[in-house]
Amino acid sequence: MKARTRSTPYAVLGMLSLAPMSGYDIRKEAETSIGYFWSESFGQIYPALRELSAQGWVRLPAGRRGGNRERHVYEITERGREALAAWRAEPPRDPPFRNELLLKLFFGGREPVVHEIEWIDRNLAQELEALEEFARIREQVMKEQRDHPSLPFWLMTLSYGEHRSRSLVRWCRETRRALRALAAHAPRKGPTR
Repeated sequence: MKARTRSTPYAVLGMLSLAPMSGYDIRKEAETSIGYFWSESFGQIYPALRELSAQGWVRLPAGRRGGNRERHVYEITERGREALAAWRAEPPRDPPFRNELLLKLFFGGREPVVHEIEWIDRNLAQELEALEEFARIREQVMKEQRDHPSLPFWLMTLSYGEHRSRSLVRWCRETRRALRALAAHAPRKGPTR
């Protein structure tokens, strides 16, 4: 595996560095931890697990199956920890930025802005909900993981989400005001005959 090709295997290794997990567990745990800034689907996780296993970076320990269905619980190996550490030492790549809302706003100007105001209102509501969720997560993590050695790093990523959402709330409110001003000054169409 090339070190800079994809981040998915390293995201899976990172999750396994926290605890042994099945593919399902990785997806479930990722949704409530790194899911606010990184997502992996089952279609990405299971191939990554096979690839990591072939590299000797994860393994299926004997007797680590559970439930009625065949559930494979993987654990990270020492070679996997070394690979994860090497990947973490590399500078992160800039993510590609794609935002359909901004794309649609950019091409605005010929139609009434009713849809744009609705989109901004929906985005504002989502960011306000995210801030409430971040506050809940902060409280829970501080209560349940206060002594965990990774807590400062978890709080850094949480803080990023909080800052991002606060910034987007300000942007949404500013943009909504601008759109409403445009709507108020838009020429009215007269009745057609």
